[in-house]
Amino acid sequence: MIVKRDSPKITMAVPNHKELRPGTLRAIINQAGLTVEEFIELL
Repeated sequence: MIVKRDSPKITMAVPNHKELRPGTLRAIINQAGLTVEEFIELL
């Protein structure tokens, strides 16, 4: 899947799987400019 955000502008590819490896998920979180803690709060 392609995910886009306008502010700040970012486009990234996210695998469309039921499960992601921890390293893949952590890389996606970092690309989004979030910490793991911030990501967990958003869930």
